Amino acid sequence: IARGRADRAGYSPGLEWPRASSTMSDDAPYTPGATRYTSATFLGRLRNICSQLNPAHLLTPSAEVDAAKDLLSRHRRGEAKASNAELWAAAELCAARVHPDTGENIALPLCFAAYTPMQPPIILGMLWPGGGALNQAFWQVSNQCYNSAVFFANKNKSSEVSDADAMLSFGGSVAAALGLGVGVNRLGARLGNPRVSQFAGFVGCVGAGWTSLLLMRRDELANGVNVADADGTVHGSSHVAAREGIAKCCAARVVWNLPATGITPVALAGWHATGVSKA
Repeated sequence: IARGRADRAGYSPGLEWPRASSTMSDDAPYTPGATRYTSATFLGRLRNICSQLNPAHLLTPSAEVDAAKDLLSRHRRGEAKASNAELWAAAELCAARVHPDTGENIALPLCFAAYTPMQPPIILGMLWPGGGALNQAFWQVSNQCYNSAVFFANKNKSSEVSDADAMLSFGGSVAAALGLGVGVNRLGARLGNPRVSQFAGFVGCVGAGWTSLLLMRRDELANGVNVADADGTVHGSSHVAAREGIAKCCAARVVWNLPATGITPVALAGWHATGVSKA
């Protein structure tokens, strides 16, 4: 759901997702439906997503968000005179605070601008020193509830994902997070090895991500995915391609959980073992 959505002027159903930009300049000409920075490079993609997740947008009053929507709408109709910088700023604000299909302002805790500051309390709760099984269960459920709430608040209204499928995915991810997170926590306690318990948050998050992914894309595993050439001509479906795509997505969920819930507890354990910490 955090794909770049730089411009959603007009906010009518059916607006296209932003096209990749070919420029990296801060003064790039404003183009409706495009991202501000090029999507052809890692730095460009990083700058696009950082602008969308910028928590500073939370401080912008709703009246200014409405003004930004109005500016983009008037520009699309050729009625507004504004600089490229003003238009890009309005587009980035809307990408962080406004639903792309309905044009409604999203509740602050669930908009993309809030996603970054909402994460530390959850992660700290999972990694809390000496936290037992109940603590791990509470924060794993809290994490899945928040992720699902963000999904429902931001999801494309024309999405093929039904509410029933989304609820099935939510139930599966909560069950996996609880079973794996609490299980690893108790395993560490039974073994008398707190280092095992340190990975309860990581294992729970990854397991929940895998479960949600498999439930949401189970049709691909059963029926395969279309295989097309460079011209877009479909030549049939492939189960191998489906398995490969889902496997890569599973690997990605391991990688992006490593810094916060995998490496952090190891680093903290090393810190507590030092003489400086004991002093």
